[in-house]
Amino acid sequence: MDLELFFLELSNSQECQKILPICWTISGMGVYYAKKHDRCIEPFMFPLINHVKNIMRKENIDVDQVINYIISNDRTCSFLCLIPNYFKRKKYLSYEEFLTKTIEQKIITPFIDDINYDSVALMISVFVIDNLCTKIIDINLLVKNEQFIYPTNQYGLTKVNGAIFKKDGLIFKEKGYYYNVFTNKSMINPYDESVGFAKLIEETAGCDILYRIDENLSVPKNDFHDFTGICFEKFRGPQFCFDKSILKQYKTIIVHYDKETFDKLLFVIKKDVDKINNSEFWHIEIETLPHVRETNERVITTFLHGIYFPLKKHFTHIDYAKNQYNGEIYQKKYCDCQNGISIDHHTESRELHYKIWCIENGIFTEELWFKLMLISLPEKYQALLNEMFE
Repeated sequence: MDLELFFLELSNSQECQKILPICWTISGMGVYYAKKHDRCIEPFMFPLINHVKNIMRKENIDVDQVINYIISNDRTCSFLCLIPNYFKRKKYLSYEEFLTKTIEQKIITPFIDDINYDSVALMISVFVIDNLCTKIIDINLLVKNEQFIYPTNQYGLTKVNGAIFKKDGLIFKEKGYYYNVFTNKSMINPYDESVGFAKLIEETAGCDILYRIDENLSVPKNDFHDFTGICFEKFRGPQFCFDKSILKQYKTIIVHYDKETFDKLLFVIKKDVDKINNSEFWHIEIETLPHVRETNERVITTFLHGIYFPLKKHFTHIDYAKNQYNGEIYQKKYCDCQNGISIDHHTESRELHYKIWCIENGIFTEELWFKLMLISLPEKYQALLNEMFE
């Protein structure tokens, strides 16, 4: 079997595609192996590993030919990471000699005692995930492939009150669920056991917590563990207040931009009335608007929404989502074209307004809202939000 075809079939296989969401969320869309522990094979990898072994046996694929192909085409050095962990070198070879000979000759069988096909299949699987599978996400495809077994609202969110939030996922209904790939996993303190947004939410009592629970990201509770270690990202936030002078109109739009990158942060306040209680409230929306040059590429932004009651000075709803736009529409939105598409233009469909988490049916302070906004934004956008509240 031609090796190009062998690897292509593996990258497109159902076994590979099924575990991609977990690998994406573990790596943060980087290199999966870089986040893996030096321990045994993760259980969710077994279907792909067994699939690799079956094809190798069926097609009588030579191990050294595979090694040659991987060394010649590995852009991420995943293979080099695997060698010392999964292959037992001959005793007369030092580690350096073993590694040097393998890389220079692009073969491995002469330098190991025996062939462990589990190790070979793991190496191939990691190579395929890190080198051959796309890292460009289309929300349309994510929505199409998601599996929900618990009740959801219209946005695909499930009430997860009582769930235990960790660094890389949450424990819910005796299962581990790795976070959706779009979840911002920034932490407040380096040694925290959960991500920043979850830590802030868990400090708020008496509300409903909703999250996107996809069975594709589930593992048995005992198989779940965090890959993320100590994180030294700093949580930043100034003193702030809500300035009523800028909120007199029905809709107020504020835009700040980075003078170096031209990335923008959009801040929209829209007034509304709670018809049940006849009280005024505001929809407050924040959206990141990255500067992109190509008009034919999909663009995904971070979108944050809150419902705020100005007289009571608290929020009753806060959510975090991703918006996907086609390139042409996004360029018009970014440039604030007033002839049909304004800068606060929403996505074409509900599916492309892809919600990740939400808290509602509670009382949330202005301070909590502001902290959740900051922890949910990349650092460059945090600076722009800070400017708005100086």
